[in-house]
Amino acid sequence: MSREQKPNGRSLRVQEIDGVLRYPDGSIDIAAYAKLAHRERAAAIAASAREAIRMVREMLSVIRVRLAPVVRAEPASGKRHAPAGR
Repeated sequence: MSREQKPNGRSLRVQEIDGVLRYPDGSIDIAAYAKLAHRERAAAIAASAREAIRMVREMLSVIRVRLAPVVRAEPASGKRHAPAGR
């Protein structure tokens, strides 16, 4: 079974693989294609998870920024003072 590589050492992309993942007798290596598909699927799932985490972090950041003035308006001691009235 052979797999070609470009001169710079990187593997060929999926679009360039047809005719490359074959046994020496010329038959297609289905297991190699399945392995490649599983690797690409895992990479897509990881990228999707990273994007979801990034979105949650941004949302929490916006919530913190909007709540910050409310938190700062209270006294530092944590006690609430009665309004002064006459």
